[in-house]
Amino acid sequence: MSVYFDIRNDAVAVIETDTPETGWIKLTTKQSRLAARYRVEAGKVVDAYPGKTDEEVLAAIAEQQAAQEQPTKPSSPRVLTKLQFLNRFTNEELAAVYTAAKTNVLIEVFLDKLKLAQEINLDDPQTVGGLQALAAVGLLSEARVQEVLA
Repeated sequence: MSVYFDIRNDAVAVIETDTPETGWIKLTTKQSRLAARYRVEAGKVVDAYPGKTDEEVLAAIAEQQAAQEQPTKPSSPRVLTKLQFLNRFTNEELAAVYTAAKTNVLIEVFLDKLKLAQEINLDDPQTVGGLQALAAVGLLSEARVQEVLA
């Protein structure tokens, strides 16, 4: 069996076979079988890590991937169930909102959307806008809006 580079998709795959396909490039005895160390440039296979061992290449790739990962901050969940969201309000606040909805159609619309939602995303502009509308009519303070969104 011989070992070949398959570069048909502008990526390098290493294939071991007795029946190579057209366009495959045979590895020399000095070339590594670690496909991740190679890239394709102008239809040719180029070692992206010359002078490094395969172990060093794997360590460098792992380091690059770790640097690209976004750190996740352990914060409160930004997506809540409807009950979790409503529990962020006092009963008095909710009573005031439901009472106001009887005469203010926009508040009624906000509550209807809340009822139909599968979940409440605290970062959704509609959620933020709805809470700000409640503050604009005096049902919540701006500080309470920020607490609910925290």
